[in-house]
Amino acid sequence: MKILMIMLGMVVLLGGTALAQTSKVGFVNPQRIINESKIGRVAQEDLARLGREKDRRVRESLAVVESLQEGLKAETMSVTEQQSKEEEMRLAVRDYERLVKNSNMEIQSEERRLIQFVMRRADSLLRDIAREMGFTMILTDPEIVGFVADSMDITDRVIHELNSMMEQGRKNAN
Repeated sequence: MKILMIMLGMVVLLGGTALAQTSKVGFVNPQRIINESKIGRVAQEDLARLGREKDRRVRESLAVVESLQEGLKAETMSVTEQQSKEEEMRLAVRDYERLVKNSNMEIQSEERRLIQFVMRRADSLLRDIAREMGFTMILTDPEIVGFVADSMDITDRVIHELNSMMEQGRKNAN
């Protein structure tokens, strides 16, 4: 019985080792793909345009608040007029704060959407590269990876192939 248990343990141990040897893990850094690929840079430019537009609207709203504030300081008015102007300013401040909050949320949402858009384009490449290089898994979160051998980091290849896809798309469009 002891010999059988020892043999069973060895089979499990050797079988597990054989399985571990056939697994191969790759790595891709999504932030580099966003920052360095052409499609990622286009997405970042779109996000920057949105940010500039949101910033313009916030500045305009702040200018209204500041103008009302200056009007309250400079003008001599009746108590009723004073209360009316103060209420108008409170509403303007509330609108400004809501605009800032909504603008920030929209920009963050758009940023997530653009990252997803770029990474969806990379997904098919990741699958093809995984099959070609024999990867059973490709990690995409640099926060959970302590060390990655250069031969397992396929970020440069993904960036290159995404750029090629984008150039091919332009050629086909012309």
